[in-house]
Parts: sequence; C-alpha cells; structure tokens
Amino acid sequence: MSGEGRGRIKILSSTTLFSYESVSSTEEKVWKMAVDIPLHGSELLSLYWGDVERSGAKLKGNFARRIYTSLRNHQDSKDNLSHLKSFANGLGEIIYLSESLSQVGSKTCSKSKCRVGTRDLLWSIRNEHLFIDRANDQGNIMRFDFSSLTSNGPKRLSIYPLDNKQSKDSFKVELFFNRCE
Repeated sequence: MSGEGRGRIKILSSTTLFSYESVSSTEEKVWKMAVDIPLHGSELLSLYWGDVERSGAKLKGNFARRIYTSLRNHQDSKDNLSHLKSFANGLGEIIYLSESLSQVGSKTCSKSKCRVGTRDLLWSIRNEHLFIDRANDQGNIMRFDFSSLTSNGPKRLSIYPLDNKQSKDSFKVELFFNRCE
C-alpha cells in the first residue's frame, strides 16, 4: 500500500486537508504516511502492523498524535478513541492481508470474508466499490470503502464507522490516490 495523493480527515467538526506519500515495509512491518498540511507543514503517521493477529496495530508519529489529541479532548472521547483504534487495526489488517495474499498458497480469504488471527473481515463488491467491514470487540463496524476501481487499483479509499452515534461523519478518513502500489 505504497502511494501518493491527497487526503481529508474529518474528526468531529474539524476537517484537515493534506497531500501525502506513503510507503510500506514488509521487513519492518510498518506503513508510513508523510502528510503535508497547508500552513502547518509536514507530519508523519506510522502504522505498525506486525502484531495485528494478536494485539492489534499501533499508531505513532506527530500526525497520529494530532488525531488522538483531537479525539481525546471531546466529551465523547471513549467512542471517538474506539473509532481511532478500529481505524488503525482495520488498516493494519488490510495491509497484513495484502502481504499474505501475495504469498503462493495463502488460504486467508474465502468467498465473503478474510481471516486475520481470530478476526474476520467481511468483504463485498458492489457498483465499483470494494467494501471491507471490520467489527471491533463491541460489534461496531468500521468500513473501508475502496472505490473507483480500475485495473491499476482503486482511486479512492474512504474509512468510516457504519454506526456513528455522535453525528453523521464524526470520524472519516479519505485518501485519493494519484499512485497506489
């Protein structure tokens, strides 16, 4: 999941627009996204996905800290931080799947679900969208919506919870790919 493009993250009532470059390292089991925010400068988000089968993914970097701080300081911080954890774990599991599916003989996925450790990710394709749904331990679902599918891959990834209690779209990440590998 290396690439570049533009993105938008909506947290509660705040929206941040950015451009990004990302790279994934199979050896280090980390995905890094360098983010350039107009008038703020460059920040880094690192997603360590090596333990997604057991303990989950870990977010680090100043962009991750910016997101965490925005969510933590809100009255509904418990639900908000749950969204961030589901985002990190789901993205880590998708990167893990991408790596394991490239191995010959991988039996990670079936007709409508993929297994990472003890967790099932449900997937479906409808109207040029690949949906991957990940339920957390409380049953709340984070959707990873890969859209505008082409032979070179998707042009857009939208990540959002299906059940958003605070308000519609209180947590949403969108990545628009100029290049995706």
